[in-house]
Amino acid sequence: MPHIHLVDSDSTALTATAALLERARYHVSQSNGGRDALRTVFGSLPDLVILEAELPDQDGFEVLRRIRRSSDIPVIFYSWRARTEDRILGLRLGADDYVPKDIPSAELAARVGAVLRRCERARRPPTERLNCGAWTLDPAGQICVAADRPAVELTPREVHLLSFLMKRSGQVCTTGQIVHHVWGYTARQSRSIVATSVWRLRAKLEHDADQPRHILTVRNVGYTFVP
Repeated sequence: MPHIHLVDSDSTALTATAALLERARYHVSQSNGGRDALRTVFGSLPDLVILEAELPDQDGFEVLRRIRRSSDIPVIFYSWRARTEDRILGLRLGADDYVPKDIPSAELAARVGAVLRRCERARRPPTERLNCGAWTLDPAGQICVAADRPAVELTPREVHLLSFLMKRSGQVCTTGQIVHHVWGYTARQSRSIVATSVWRLRAKLEHDADQPRHILTVRNVGYTFVP
């Protein structure tokens, strides 16, 4: 039974959403603040987090930032803050979906199921060790080693993304191809999702993330890997 963790300062909404998800056969835990949410997320590792953007002790966007520093746990933002800029920020920070609080109950349950299915597919990274030029990717250990740098730890999705690019070294991979193979779906926000993940990879693996030499952008098309 998948474990869903709800984070909302509104106790009425928290109770109603928990009841909805329990009827949909999910195990549900709850937090009414960001600090407690982070303790639960890193302590019990739920399968998915539903996160309110406005929390009393810590902004929901900051909670998401802290989750994404070390985890690929899927996160759905669930908020009255439905401005376009809020949705874009949430998605750029790594949210898997962003839905308004007045969404119909059946649609929320359907979106939770869809995100879980997509992320299950994305969590199946390759297992074979890859060597490309001076770069070695070890999916089992979730590390990448370059000749002139120490080993770097990666998240499962970063492993999947880097593997996809390394296997196609020298080829241009479109954003659509990447989001389909790595995330398992296509969405209007896919360009921002891929760009954010590529930036994180560059920050970990490039000497200068702003002047990358290996994970390169092909403007208006996608990305390519140069060993």
